[in-house]
Amino acid sequence: MMPAMPHSSTRREFLALTAASLIPAQAASAETHQATGVKAGEISPNSALIWTRRTKASLRRADGIESEEHVTLPPGTDPATLEGSCPGAAGEMRVIVSTASGKKVAATEWTAVGPETDFAHQFPIPSLTPDTAYKYTVETRASSKIDGSLSGAFRTAPPEDANAAVDFAMISCQKYEKRDDAQGYHLYDALRKFAPHYYLSVGDNVYYDSDYPVVNSTAIARHHWHRMFSLPRVAECTRMVPGYWMKDDHDSYSNDDWPGFIDKKMLPFTWEQGLRIFPEQVPLGPKSYRTFRWGRALEIFLLEGRDFRSANNLPDGPTKTIWGEVQKEWLKHSVASSKAHWKIIVSPTPVIGPDRGNKHDNHANDAFTQEGKEIRKWVAENTRHDTFFFNGDRHWQYHSVDPSTKVEEFSCGAASDAHASGSPGADPAYHRFHRMLGGFIAVNVRPEGGTCRIVIEHRDVHGNKVYGQTREKKA
Repeated sequence: MMPAMPHSSTRREFLALTAASLIPAQAASAETHQATGVKAGEISPNSALIWTRRTKASLRRADGIESEEHVTLPPGTDPATLEGSCPGAAGEMRVIVSTASGKKVAATEWTAVGPETDFAHQFPIPSLTPDTAYKYTVETRASSKIDGSLSGAFRTAPPEDANAAVDFAMISCQKYEKRDDAQGYHLYDALRKFAPHYYLSVGDNVYYDSDYPVVNSTAIARHHWHRMFSLPRVAECTRMVPGYWMKDDHDSYSNDDWPGFIDKKMLPFTWEQGLRIFPEQVPLGPKSYRTFRWGRALEIFLLEGRDFRSANNLPDGPTKTIWGEVQKEWLKHSVASSKAHWKIIVSPTPVIGPDRGNKHDNHANDAFTQEGKEIRKWVAENTRHDTFFFNGDRHWQYHSVDPSTKVEEFSCGAASDAHASGSPGADPAYHRFHRMLGGFIAVNVRPEGGTCRIVIEHRDVHGNKVYGQTREKKA
């Protein structure tokens, strides 16, 4: 059951202010020229970043070629011939932002889009009011006549000193060939029904190296994004629920990759090309690692796990790193100086685990033993049981406690039951919960009176609770 809302707000009043209730479902037949949808992200008290893309058609291609699993298409293959394709179209786009009552507060200039950015553009929306519900409309045109629009919604974060409630969700590992519905994933409908202030997508948004067709060009890599985010269930969620996106190996380049890694089956596509595509396809600011607050109650730290890492196959030692020294020092300083009641460190890969014995890619593996011990020890010694690790990457859900430091980690699992796999099994020395099925994490934070409560739940792909932890501390 949802915890009571703070102050005089009721749950019904709260939902009435969330993005999910602002705008009716977009008509499937509407002429939008935005088949890949819209995304609002990087929400702050005073700003948002809105991702847009103009497409030739208003719907994804349903009758294209469906290539066989793990097939690499001949170089030069036109993605427009493939199932789920959404070819871009040159033209102009703009964003109009209004309050929930309909008062217009911002309108961007018309901006040209073309092939150099995959016909996409990200519009910064500044000068917004904290803790306010907004709706936005993205318009497109090829000439002076507007040829379509698509609407979405978001709510700005409260000020850092506000005693505000927050709900958010976290997902990971959505493999196209493992989706559980022709329209997308049941999980995205469950997210919309949960009606969070935002969701975290913490890596493996697409699978360049193991979903069909295997990526061997920038065009095919972009097709993976178009195909995924044009799925109706996915697109309907992203326009109504804002997000913060992170990348991991499969949506940067290839399995367990590092800077300069080469996967021969993907050539001539390179790791450097993959690195450039991610910030093109999601709303993202200047840094891939960042932190954001949601009032006094919560601060979240989003980490970059690919750009700065040492090669996995180097010998372990004091200089071997996943996060890099600059990011690691930033994290320590940011966590230590945070005045939020609860702090969540989000890593695309596990910090505690445990993981499979044949993996050599994360802080729960022997390949990065020294840095893993350093990080867990630092959190244990510099926080007051108010800081948790959240991670994606593993295809099973779990809550684990490091036996040595008592630091805790929650893993969201894969986006579908069909993609759940690989666990070595529950380990009683670590696990408080272990489940090898798909789903997501749902979090409620409630400051009430002199206390602040956090509820962390594992949910299945339909949104049903399968496990939960509640903690409370003095505010």
